[in-house]
Amino acid sequence: MKVGVLTSTQTRHRFFARALARDFNVSAVIYEDTGYTPADLDGYDLTDGERRIVENHFKDRVNQEERFFGQDAKFLQNTDSLRVMRIQVGELNTESTLAVLTGEAVDVLAIFGTNLIKEPILSHFAGRMINMHLGLSPYYRGTGTNFYPLLNEEPEFVGATIHLIDPGIDSGPIIRHTRPEITENDRPHTIGCKAILAGIDAVKRSLADFAADTLKSVPQWEVPDPKLYLRKDYHPRQVVELYEKLKRGLISDYAKRSPKKIKLLD
Repeated sequence: MKVGVLTSTQTRHRFFARALARDFNVSAVIYEDTGYTPADLDGYDLTDGERRIVENHFKDRVNQEERFFGQDAKFLQNTDSLRVMRIQVGELNTESTLAVLTGEAVDVLAIFGTNLIKEPILSHFAGRMINMHLGLSPYYRGTGTNFYPLLNEEPEFVGATIHLIDPGIDSGPIIRHTRPEITENDRPHTIGCKAILAGIDAVKRSLADFAADTLKSVPQWEVPDPKLYLRKDYHPRQVVELYEKLKRGLISDYAKRSPKKIKLLD
């Protein structure tokens, strides 16, 4: 089985690609510069105090990802058996990208952190695209879906969903869910990094199932008040609001209580 990896360029994504390449026959890796920069505060009317909180939040993201993933996060390089490309915004869903994947005889795609997959890749690899969504679908879909559960004081909805890609946004049939263990000493980015590690392990199990022809998936089910967050929904003051809730004990209170029971696939 030949695996193609579609991912982005940040530390977490480079780690993802290398983690899969260690355990599977990865024949193509495409790193996409997605163009999404939530840490950019230009154009926002923030007080100096708000700006410091948001800047520190994203600095801690860099620091925690370096701590969790930096030991093995170099870009993979071309070899005789591995084709590596770095592409810009707008180049993902193109015939040229598809040609690279088909040229390397990719059987299945493992995807994490790219922009939306569309045609022509969508049709060519239908049923063969395993996505790691950071969030628990169908409850939280879209972007920032391990941030918004904390903001909404629902840490039990932090995790990763491994699913097959369809034309929607994180709406394809679910293979499995995973959630990180949250302790009272955790903060947003340690929780997020734990979710990524758990998600990578779940992707590996899913790829092994695909190779053994035992992969199973379940259509997403109806839930009350499903949440879909898009990039346009984000504002830096949401970060400020989250840290106010953290000061009031959001994480420590959650660690001491029983989480809400929700349907998940193991």
